[in-house]
Amino acid sequence: MYLEYFNLKEFPFSIASEEKYFYESDIHTEALANMLYTIEQRKGMVLVTGEVGAGKTFLASMLATRLGKAAQVAFIRHPPDSAKQLLRAVAEGIGIKVAKSDDKQSLISELEDKLSRLFRRGRLVALILDEVQDLPNEAMEQIRLMWNWEEKGQRLLQIVLVGQPELRDRLREPRWESLQQRIVLSYHLGSLGPADTAKYILHRRKLAATNGCPLRFTIRALEDIYDVTKGIPRLINVLCDNALLSAYAANTHKISSEIVSKVVNNMTTWQLKPPAPDEPEDNSKTQ
Repeated sequence: MYLEYFNLKEFPFSIASEEKYFYESDIHTEALANMLYTIEQRKGMVLVTGEVGAGKTFLASMLATRLGKAAQVAFIRHPPDSAKQLLRAVAEGIGIKVAKSDDKQSLISELEDKLSRLFRRGRLVALILDEVQDLPNEAMEQIRLMWNWEEKGQRLLQIVLVGQPELRDRLREPRWESLQQRIVLSYHLGSLGPADTAKYILHRRKLAATNGCPLRFTIRALEDIYDVTKGIPRLINVLCDNALLSAYAANTHKISSEIVSKVVNNMTTWQLKPPAPDEPEDNSKTQ
């Protein structure tokens, strides 16, 4: 609706995980580099946690992309309901044709055989599991057992666990101590700070813009967006997308504090504190 109005070639604040829109803050850059090294060198299991909307699944997708063709990656985005479903998902993820009649032991045998053959060919195999906090106990136990598969002292499957913060609490339970001990690299993705929030917004605007894009954000608007979203990328995208829609309806190319406030009050369930009387907004400052 508003693309032509703002001279945009695509929607800059879509919540879809498109690789080119990945914003590498310092923590994201460090996490990606260390995760790649840990997996490529078969160092151990990796854990990534973050609040809902913090971008952990996006980070995992980028990891899968950057592992490249040298690795075979099974990315399981929805938690299986059982150990058998987990085994089926991993098998299918690395190209094994699974029959409905395959029982758990058959799946294990097929997986170990395929992983051994890939290992002897020098192929790295990585399993990325998302929303691990929701896995049933038997599936969690299966992760531990899969990690034990090895050949010539090398693990056949490199495992990345991705989940919400409660996953860390779960792993601290005594029953999962042996699984936790296998984690050699751990990152928690917090929200973006005020400066990174502004850079994130401007980064996405720049990528979506064509020549002569008139879209601008005032300094105060960027500050308000951070105040409302607390720097959570998904919420930033939702708010900014609605702000562009509101600006289009108001026939303005400038996203001001007033526009942000209108979106928050009329289009979301969030709250934005009104500016103090002695701190009037200077809408002339834009980025």
